[in-house]
Amino acid sequence: MEDLDSPYTSPLQVTPVQGASYGLGLRHIEGGVDFIFERWFELREGDTYRIYFGNVSKADSTITAAQVSEDRFFLNVPRESLGFQPGMSFLFIPDVYGEVLRIGSSTPSTSPPQIVFIKQTRPGGIDKGPFEQWHSELHLTLRDKIIGAGQSTTATIKAWEHMRVNDLVMFYWGGNRFEIPRITPEQVGQDLTFEIDEAFIVAAGSGEHAVAFYLYDEVLNMSGELQHWSKPVHISVNLQLTLLPEPFILEADLDLMALDADALGKEPANALVEIPFRNPPLFRIGDEIVLTVHGMTFDGTYISESFRQSVKKVPDYLYFPIRNEVVRSFLLSTMVVDYVRIRALTEDLPSRSASVAVIGQRYDLPKPSVNEAHGPFIAPDHVRITVNMPDYQPSGSPGDALEVRLNGLHVDNTQELVTSTRLAGTPPRTRDFENALYMRLEGLRDTNVHYIVHGATGSRESERLWVQIGRPPRDQPAPVIWEAVNGNVDPKTVGSVGTLELRANFKQGDIVTVHYTGSNSGLLQEEYTLFMDANPLLIDISKNLFLDNIDGTLTVSYWIDRGGVYLYSEELVVSIGTALGELFLAEVLQATTEPDELDPMQVWPNGATVRLRYDSIKPKDKVEVKWVGLAGAGSYFEIKENQSGDHIDFTVPSDVIGFNIHPLGRDILVSFTVIRNGFATDSPVLTLRLLSLHHPSGPVIDSIGEDAVLHVPLLADFDETRVPAWPYAKVGQRMWLAYDGTRNTGAAYKNEIFRARPVDVSEALYGVSSETPVLALRNLQEWSELTIRFWVAFDHSDELDNAVLFEVRHHRIELVSATFPFPKIKDSVPQDEQVVSINPLSVENKCQVLVSYPNMNQGGTDRVTLNWIYADGSIAYIATQDGLDGGTVTFNIKNDLIARSVNSTIHLQYSVELGRGGSAVSEEQTVVVGTILPASLPRALINNVAHGGSLNPPGFTGDGLAASQKWPLSLAGQRVWLTLTTSSSGIAPLPVLVNHSLTPQQQANGLANIAVSRAWLLSLPNNARITLHLKVTFNGSQDESDAVPFPTTEYTISLLSPLVVDTSTAFLSTRTYLIPGNPGVLPAFGSGNSVRRAATGGTAPYSYSSNNTAVAVVDSTGLVTVRGNGTATITVRDSSLPAQTRSYAVSVSGVVLCYGLGGGGFAQIRNNASSQGLRLASIDELRALSNAYGSRWPMGNFSYWSSTYGGRNLLFDYYYGRNINTGAEANFKVWAGNNLLGVGLR
Repeated sequence: MEDLDSPYTSPLQVTPVQGASYGLGLRHIEGGVDFIFERWFELREGDTYRIYFGNVSKADSTITAAQVSEDRFFLNVPRESLGFQPGMSFLFIPDVYGEVLRIGSSTPSTSPPQIVFIKQTRPGGIDKGPFEQWHSELHLTLRDKIIGAGQSTTATIKAWEHMRVNDLVMFYWGGNRFEIPRITPEQVGQDLTFEIDEAFIVAAGSGEHAVAFYLYDEVLNMSGELQHWSKPVHISVNLQLTLLPEPFILEADLDLMALDADALGKEPANALVEIPFRNPPLFRIGDEIVLTVHGMTFDGTYISESFRQSVKKVPDYLYFPIRNEVVRSFLLSTMVVDYVRIRALTEDLPSRSASVAVIGQRYDLPKPSVNEAHGPFIAPDHVRITVNMPDYQPSGSPGDALEVRLNGLHVDNTQELVTSTRLAGTPPRTRDFENALYMRLEGLRDTNVHYIVHGATGSRESERLWVQIGRPPRDQPAPVIWEAVNGNVDPKTVGSVGTLELRANFKQGDIVTVHYTGSNSGLLQEEYTLFMDANPLLIDISKNLFLDNIDGTLTVSYWIDRGGVYLYSEELVVSIGTALGELFLAEVLQATTEPDELDPMQVWPNGATVRLRYDSIKPKDKVEVKWVGLAGAGSYFEIKENQSGDHIDFTVPSDVIGFNIHPLGRDILVSFTVIRNGFATDSPVLTLRLLSLHHPSGPVIDSIGEDAVLHVPLLADFDETRVPAWPYAKVGQRMWLAYDGTRNTGAAYKNEIFRARPVDVSEALYGVSSETPVLALRNLQEWSELTIRFWVAFDHSDELDNAVLFEVRHHRIELVSATFPFPKIKDSVPQDEQVVSINPLSVENKCQVLVSYPNMNQGGTDRVTLNWIYADGSIAYIATQDGLDGGTVTFNIKNDLIARSVNSTIHLQYSVELGRGGSAVSEEQTVVVGTILPASLPRALINNVAHGGSLNPPGFTGDGLAASQKWPLSLAGQRVWLTLTTSSSGIAPLPVLVNHSLTPQQQANGLANIAVSRAWLLSLPNNARITLHLKVTFNGSQDESDAVPFPTTEYTISLLSPLVVDTSTAFLSTRTYLIPGNPGVLPAFGSGNSVRRAATGGTAPYSYSSNNTAVAVVDSTGLVTVRGNGTATITVRDSSLPAQTRSYAVSVSGVVLCYGLGGGGFAQIRNNASSQGLRLASIDELRALSNAYGSRWPMGNFSYWSSTYGGRNLLFDYYYGRNINTGAEANFKVWAGNNLLGVGLR
């Protein structure tokens, strides 16, 4: 019978509750649920009362005699009897009712059955940080941190644990509650986003507000057992401030205010800040824009990342890339973007915020990694790549299927899929892909790596790792290891850590990854997120990284992730171990230095010896010499191992040298490479000039030989023209042979016997022979010139320009036989022989040639013509003389002829027109005219500095000037070469004169005022040795190989180091009190009112001066101290001749000048200050004077009035005073009896 009132609970149950008669919370069930029965009708001792859940009695009791008079009766249902299963947050209990069975009756009275809702969890769940002052699991974000006029904002509360319908959010903005409706069924499990309107914000007013919330659920369980509130978000409201316009997220859908992360793929999103042109301007050039991306992630983590750019022009648009990883971290949440304008001397001005919902597929598992990945790039030439899966959670079963996918997209969006499925196994989980598989994805537009776990609970996918198969462009400079010397790091020289220097323009927000690959230790990557701009960036390198790779190599590179855009550096490769030491310039033993030249005749036929040196030669080193000339047969490479000692010699075969011979010479690059621990180190390169062969023996007609006159009657019908075997002759070389003359008709005679004909085996061994065109020679014009030329192309080419011209044979055609004896030159060795030699200096000014023949002047006066035939076949003019009855005619030879013949072979021959009729010719005398030894020639000098002296190019006022005295047999038209060379590597010789034609003035006086480049001299290091080379071709030839070398002149470069001092303006602005009346009494100076800039370099000692000592003075050590406000220039002078000077400006502010005002009452002292344009010092300034001077204060050891008011007592005013010397202070009455000193300030 339902005639019983329903039991109720203590504490009182909650009503109404959706779906139940009432509800119970934690406070109801902590000690079990206490049910209360009100007194029933006809209650007697022995009555039994019970509480039922369904048909199950949960508690009962019987009325005792002591209870009969009571009005209420209690039953307790233990908490464990309520029916909660593990993991249950709440439950509904149907058919809960009370029952009373009266004693003696079999019919119970019952209450109406009720549905009871019980919730045993708090909204927001368990606080995981109870030691904090807020609930760790309640998360609030506001779109804006700063709010200005006319603005609303949006708040987002992350969905909380145990979220349920009718939960109530108690949201407070400072002390103002913002009403939020109870949670609806549709909102359960979703983030709660709501707008806080402008009206509410205006009502709350300007100021700094803390915004937070706490929760109640339907049964009034409150969030948090200890801490109920969320972490407060601080917001600044200034209703008088107009914020800057919000930024734009270019990829976002502005209608939906959503950003599709999947549509981005691997690319970053871009925030755009408009820099408009307005009046008044919102932005100025030089403003800094700091843009911040922030918000709460799906799992409640707060993320913030900032970027900085400068305004460079107005109007403009600034683009800020937002890394793809950052965007995806906000999946299923909201991303907020705003910025702040920073301007010097102006408060920062924020912008409105732009917020977007980030949508897309959120994957369950973290992304994989690839061992071989270099940032997003994977090189295409690995044998295989290895994909690593993280230890994902929940880990599932080892029997799950783990599918790893490499998925690439073509330009037309068709897919290229490489997949591998195996059992998952246990961590660590890896998967290899051979080159043939992953190479299918090379060059594709987009490629991602991910994995899928197929298990009993379904399939779970990972986040995508975006990669590209290919090689990245490397446009950043390689890193630098400070401890590396010549590409090697000796671990013994490394301290506790090494130093890596990255030289690039790094920006705030960059993610820098340094990639180390040790030949022994393997791969190591370190990642750094930068919070400031930097260039360079210095990073510690663990010493173990060097120790682990001894006798190996370490490869280092880095890449910069700048908002999803990757910048890669070049690679640095260093060897690790004992330092290789300096690799010196290769030396060719047979070559000259200064200049570096090799005469091929010096290395024929045994080849050239190349000597290599470096500091530490080890047997395990591989050393390769490189002789780089013409490609192929003109270059030579050889490797030697197991070497020791202080040098290694290599022999370059003569065939290689010969292949490079060229008529103009050829540069050969000689160097070597040392391979130690697999790492190659190159030496500096020696540029060696391989000279041409100098006039190899040319063609000779058998019957004529080397005579300058070709007596045609001597020609035999089958004469041969021969060229003897020449150095470096080789089968396959090409040769040319040609005759040039004048036919007896006056027509030109040209006969090309060989044209690029290959040299055969016999010719390479024994020389070349060819039938002489005798018939043609017999029909040449009398006394015309015949020239026979022979060329060889040593490089086997068929280009005549590449062929070396051998000694040219010059003949004069004589159709009749010689009948008279040869002429005789005097002072020859031997005398009176047909082949003689002369010393050109011995015959200078006295050279004579004697012509004697029988029957001179018989039958009339003979006319005798002497022919002085030069080596090139030309004939000098010598006046014809009459014969003498004595039988001998003497020809005096001018010095000009001797000068042109120096260092050559000439021929003498004469012809006679007989007085008796007819003519005759003589045989010829061959005269070898010797060279002039250097000892007999003058040196060229620079600036008239003697040989062995030193030059100081910084002391030159302009170019240097070279000169030389007149040399013997100088002649206008002679060709001059003047060259400077240096022992310093890497500096090319300086050609001063090249093929210069000597002028008549220079013939008479020598060389003078020849400019020598000061710039070239300044390029030389201190103590460099330079050599001045002078060469002259006495015969006027333009072929430098014909030139006679003069004595060389050597100098040492003695550079004075430049004077160095910091020349930037020094700003001294600390308040400093000075006493003009006592200039010798100064305060203590510090960093704000003094600066010391000591000079270095130049020539000590140094002197310092100030151009304005009323502002700043400087002592002999360079210490500058202030004396007054304004600007002064400090000049430093060294002791060089001429002296070097450097200057810098000093800008002084903050100097306060102190003047004594005498003694007297306050009014008198104040009037004294005013009349002098001064102000009376305040008490703070008197204290500052005590600190600066103390007992050294010179104006009097007594109390001083201050301008600081001390108050009023009855009829008298008080002012503070202080004894500057002792520091004693008092508040002094202004009356006739108080006389103090005063100090005025300006």
